[in-house]
Amino acid sequence: MNPIPSCLLAFALATPALAQQAVFDDFARPDSTNLGPNWFEGNGDLVIQAQAARGNIPFANDTWMSHTGFSQPYTQAKADVRFARFPSDPLFAAGLVIGLDPNTWSGVAVLVQDNNLDGLFDRIFFNAAINAGAWFSQSTPIFYDLPSPIAAGRLTVWSENGGDLAVARVEDDAGNLQGIFTAAGIVGSPFAPTGTRAGIWVRGRSICDDFQALEHRSLDAFPAALSLSAGGSATLDLSFGSAQTGRPYLLLASLQSASPGLSVGPGVFLPLAVDALTNWTLQNPNSPPYSATLGLLGPVGHARARLSLPPGSFPALAGLSIAHAALAIDPSNLTPAVASNAATVSLLP
Repeated sequence: MNPIPSCLLAFALATPALAQQAVFDDFARPDSTNLGPNWFEGNGDLVIQAQAARGNIPFANDTWMSHTGFSQPYTQAKADVRFARFPSDPLFAAGLVIGLDPNTWSGVAVLVQDNNLDGLFDRIFFNAAINAGAWFSQSTPIFYDLPSPIAAGRLTVWSENGGDLAVARVEDDAGNLQGIFTAAGIVGSPFAPTGTRAGIWVRGRSICDDFQALEHRSLDAFPAALSLSAGGSATLDLSFGSAQTGRPYLLLASLQSASPGLSVGPGVFLPLAVDALTNWTLQNPNSPPYSATLGLLGPVGHARARLSLPPGSFPALAGLSIAHAALAIDPSNLTPAVASNAATVSLLP
């Protein structure tokens, strides 16, 4: 492993970044017949079992709940959840909704489902509302088959292109990308979502865990804190938009964010105070404890890097906060074309 330079210990704590609305629930509490006071039960029944949320109605009934602590229109929302099947369930699905109106069930609703009854998630559906049976631009859902059926995974949902395009990223349980899927035509619909909630949508007794909803930005870090003693992984999610698709990107870090930051091109400012950590991440891309900090932006200008810490790592860094920012590079002249916001991950004991 390439260690983080020891000189970082001499730096002060990072300057707090602008607050980003975010909620997180790992359901790590005793078994219960309800999810807790932060959840609104819209239909069906979800319970807590084995420190995860689980649908409590067998077969294909729609069950959904929204988090009452989150309020953002779908154009400014991102939701993320881990999902798995319940053993022996014959019909099951798990998904997310953003821009949810609890009164009408409308919103951008995305569901990963076992479509051929083989006991694995194999198809992803985009709906104009929970159980709508339609997409905003057509009378049926938009759907895609996953390249490989999976027993468990992770789903992330947000929007791009001014809110006209819904985007869903699916990973398997090991973090391997299954695909980035899209559905267009939201803005032109008279039924474009007007709600501000985000929530979980399941069929059968599917399992959901580590739910998070956050105010969507060009760089999102979640969770926003890692325990050095316990270890863990923070996702650094890049969303530069369709205009940057296929361009190189570079993620950098610092112990201080800055505004407007360092000028790196005409009208492009890197919102970091350059320090030893910035230089280290520049000189050691894709090196532990980071991964995928340098690469090519995929569909809709998206990429995902990670900061991963094994248990008991870097105990002397407890109390620090690491600011991150990314650049999309114009390949024609190798200069930065656009910079992200700063996103911070705090290091706890």
